[in-house]
This record gives sequence, structure tokens and C-alpha cells, in this order.
Amino acid sequence: MRTTMNKDEVKTKLKGFFESNLGVDGSMLNDDTELFGEEIGLDSVDSLEIISFVDDEFGVSMAGAARENFLTIESISSFIVENA
Repeated sequence: MRTTMNKDEVKTKLKGFFESNLGVDGSMLNDDTELFGEEIGLDSVDSLEIISFVDDEFGVSMAGAARENFLTIESISSFIVENA
């Protein structure tokens, strides 16, 4: 884990993960796009993959994190930066 990682770097890595691992169309991924709503449509299995990725990639545990931390790329990256 690099503690000097900034929020933009985190967002870039998250977007790459969503595209390559979860099959999300990158053109639909904005910082404030709802990931679990009708736009992207991720589900609880996807949330487990996100938790695993964040732990492995950034060394930040999202297990047990409040739902609002998972809503958007912005909220996930904020959680990572604040808890790194």
C-alpha cells in the first residue's frame, strides 16, 4: 500500500477494476454514478469483490463499512483515502 496515493489515483484504479473485473462500461462510470442503482446495477456479490479488491490493492478494510461508503466511485475513494 502506498500511503501517498491521492484520491485521483484511487479513482483511476477503482474505475479500472470496475471495467475489467465487474464488466462495467467505462463510459458510464462517473465519480458520482450510483453503482448499485439502476444505472450500473451492481449487486451484493459485486460488493464482496469490491471489498476484496480494496483490501488487496489499498490495504484498507471495507468489511462492515456503512452502505453509504459503497454508493459511488467518489464515496469509495473517500473511504479509502480517509482510512489508508
